[in-house]
Amino acid sequence: MQKVAAYILERRDGMEEPDVRTAEAERLKTRIQEWLSSKGASSLGPAGTYQPEDGSTGTFSIEEAVDSDRKWWMLQLHEDTDEGRRFSVAVSITSGAHSVSVYVTLETGWTTTRVMPVSVDPRCPRIVRSLLSLPGSWHHGSSTLHQRRIMSGFEDGEALVAEIQHADRTVPLVVVSTHERGVVIPELDSKLEYDLMGLANVVRLDEDASWALTDILGREWCCYRGAVRLFWPNFSLNQDRYLHPLWTAERLRTGAFSPIEIRDRFRLQLRGLIFRAAALSVMRPLEIDDIRDASTRRTVTDLRQRATSLEEYKALADSYAADNDQLRAERSSLRSHVDELQTQVARLEGDRQALQAHLRAAKPMPDATGESTDIPPSAHADEDEPAEPSAGETHFYKKVGARPTHDVLVRASDCGCNKWQNAHGADKARKGIVKLENGRNDWKNMQHCGSCTGGGMWKVRW
Repeated sequence: MQKVAAYILERRDGMEEPDVRTAEAERLKTRIQEWLSSKGASSLGPAGTYQPEDGSTGTFSIEEAVDSDRKWWMLQLHEDTDEGRRFSVAVSITSGAHSVSVYVTLETGWTTTRVMPVSVDPRCPRIVRSLLSLPGSWHHGSSTLHQRRIMSGFEDGEALVAEIQHADRTVPLVVVSTHERGVVIPELDSKLEYDLMGLANVVRLDEDASWALTDILGREWCCYRGAVRLFWPNFSLNQDRYLHPLWTAERLRTGAFSPIEIRDRFRLQLRGLIFRAAALSVMRPLEIDDIRDASTRRTVTDLRQRATSLEEYKALADSYAADNDQLRAERSSLRSHVDELQTQVARLEGDRQALQAHLRAAKPMPDATGESTDIPPSAHADEDEPAEPSAGETHFYKKVGARPTHDVLVRASDCGCNKWQNAHGADKARKGIVKLENGRNDWKNMQHCGSCTGGGMWKVRW
């Protein structure tokens, strides 16, 4: 069996008292049992069967352990097809010393040994979405798991930059930018949220918010005009920007496919990328083993203390034998898992080397100034390198940010509003134009648009 995804969902807020943690764990357990019942489970006992929607054979088992105030409960489901394919889901709840956590794993493979490829297209389990819909905050490590957020304006963009650069961030950020007609592919951001709930936070940016990324992080990390960018945790400006992949609008629209087909293909690509990372990096809560070991030790100790007859000693011996059988089974499972991980590491290393070779081949040659030519020197601008204004020309400028001494402006197209007003003040805008035009302030007339929002537009006749 190969692990194809893993989730960790944590409740930490307000979980200081043991009775609060116990009540929360029971509430989560009830939601999981309702999910199992909805799948046609024959009962809610330690083991049973259910009816998967695809007609395969479904079985489940339940385990639990208690150590004083700490509790652990796990539901494991197996679905076997007639062709010998197996898909497994394990959902465990750990009521620990300071928090309540849910650990979910997805695995797939064959029911018998065979050297055959396994096609994998994991999806977010319905139970994960159900748990995330419950009131209250969920966390993954130091990061809060959010529903899709829509960020508007330069200040929202600055807040997103701070989140991208946060050293303790533990989940990826999928940034979906917009252009004047919205997202480049219909419902792309909402569909990505549906796919990646519990594993990544999806953010949608308007034009002004995307400008903050370019302005603060630099043009190498821009994401605008319908592009999508994946920011992994541990982000640094010193990293190769290819480590945090960017899909431009033109790249997303490439190919003779309909928008829905393009969206589905991109969803499949991004799911595979993030699910594989989660399978290899999401850690099992350490308290699970502590609780199970403590529970087993207490059970054996109780048997030894009560053993006064041959039958009771026999029960104690049976308990030892059962523990040894379980340990041998776990050892065998761990050995198989290690073998699978070594195979995955070898495959991923091959993929990494192939990707690096591809990127080296695709990376443009530097120009005479040493700058890479695949990103224009003035990202977001209508021209790669705007020429200086000439006498008699009229230019338009859009405000995209602000500094203590001046506004940040860029060249833009005519907004078409035809509501120009004389600008007698606007000192910061004037300084921004001077800075943009390399110190020139010899214009004949400067006007401000009375209709445009989002920073404003300026019309300057030189």
